[in-house]
Amino acid sequence: MDLSKHWTLEKLADAVRGRVLRGDPKLPIRAIAIDSRRLAKGDFFWAIEGSRVNANDYVAEAAKKGALGALVTRQDFPGLSSSFPLVFVPRGINALGRFAAEHRLLFTRAVVVGVTGSNGKTTTKDFIAGVLAEGGFVTLSQGNFNNEIGCPLCVLELSDKHHYAVWELAARKKEDIAYLANIVRPTIAVLTGISAAHLETFISEDKIFETKAEILRGMIPGAPVIYWAEDPWLARMPVKWPGFSYKTFGFGPAADLFAQVTAVAPGGTTLSIFYRGKLQGEVRIPLFGAGPVRSALAAMITGITLGVPIKKIFRVLSECRPGPMRGEKIPLGGEVFRDQYLAVNDAYNANPTSMIEGVLGFLKAYRTGRRVVVMGEMRELGPRALDLHASAGSAIAEEVNKTDLADDKTFFVVTGGRFAQAMAEALKTCEQKDGPQVFFTAREDAIVVLKRLVFGQRPPCVLYFKASRAEALENLLKELEQEF
Repeated sequence: MDLSKHWTLEKLADAVRGRVLRGDPKLPIRAIAIDSRRLAKGDFFWAIEGSRVNANDYVAEAAKKGALGALVTRQDFPGLSSSFPLVFVPRGINALGRFAAEHRLLFTRAVVVGVTGSNGKTTTKDFIAGVLAEGGFVTLSQGNFNNEIGCPLCVLELSDKHHYAVWELAARKKEDIAYLANIVRPTIAVLTGISAAHLETFISEDKIFETKAEILRGMIPGAPVIYWAEDPWLARMPVKWPGFSYKTFGFGPAADLFAQVTAVAPGGTTLSIFYRGKLQGEVRIPLFGAGPVRSALAAMITGITLGVPIKKIFRVLSECRPGPMRGEKIPLGGEVFRDQYLAVNDAYNANPTSMIEGVLGFLKAYRTGRRVVVMGEMRELGPRALDLHASAGSAIAEEVNKTDLADDKTFFVVTGGRFAQAMAEALKTCEQKDGPQVFFTAREDAIVVLKRLVFGQRPPCVLYFKASRAEALENLLKELEQEF
């Protein structure tokens, strides 16, 4: 981040509707830091009042570490040098949004892709950025910096050298996406899908749909909007909000870009790709599961829309890799048994849709040997949590019962509290004497069950981990790693 070409203390204060309390108004601002612990010398400290920590209490500490100055929400700082530059605003978080919005408007030639949806935002964002890098310099959201703090910080990375920006927009309540969209001002929007997530605040899928569609409020009429064709909620957009240039991706010929899955294996998924009815070629992406494949399709049609040649798109996606804890493959067993034991860590987060698709995708990819599916609870599902856990278990069991996806070497370990128990009970409808087995266990006992299943028989063995972020299922994986 280097803001000094465009921003001084005075210009910053004007942009955020604040006022300079002290310091040279012409002082150039180079970079912003919101955490005094990670502040580098010369950074401008931005004090945000959180529910647990008020960063105004750390302004003096930031000054000692070499901060250039600070934006603050109070005016009295005993012991702070009278020469230390300060900008005063009523609320730090609001000022950050205003500043990022003004910064975005400096770069009207950059193509900005806004990505939102209930599932797969981060993977989709990463894939799109990889594709667009074939056409120029790209800045993108780092990790999951996608809320009212993280997203503006990513926008401030935009500079004259960037041809593209790919930013992720997330929400926990109505108007969150609208707020971010008016900062980001997307040139093109990508919506990955609507499903049950954050229901503690959204209550229902229709509210989630309306919130995700708020991204349109930051766009000009006629702008491209890309969405998953088979999503019944997103399919309503062209009628509900006409005036945009809609394009779709999916698995059926009704989509502008669609894929036919020709093979699924541990090494990835092979797809035949069609665009507007014409075969474009075949590509193998090193991922499995409907969710990651949809992310790849979204990146393909975004690239096509922005003029990236299809051969370059195929090459990029054939070399893509999942992010940490998003289908990440972790060899177990040390050097001796390295090829005999494997864990697939997909436990960054989960909701009912991603749980079902993730488990079934794993079972389709890994068809031989012993398979252990470790499933934890899904958080923030509100009053429907019990039913949604049960329905996820039922959906997986139904698919297993009507196919040959699971056999007597397939084991489901469901761990957690009463929600996990509901999922396990529903999943047991696929249990057979000479077929798959289902185990429910409290979290503290899960390692005992896993050790018995992993070490009780000869290798090979592959494990799959899926749960919400708050379940920290990766810690269970670490416990298992220590046993090798």
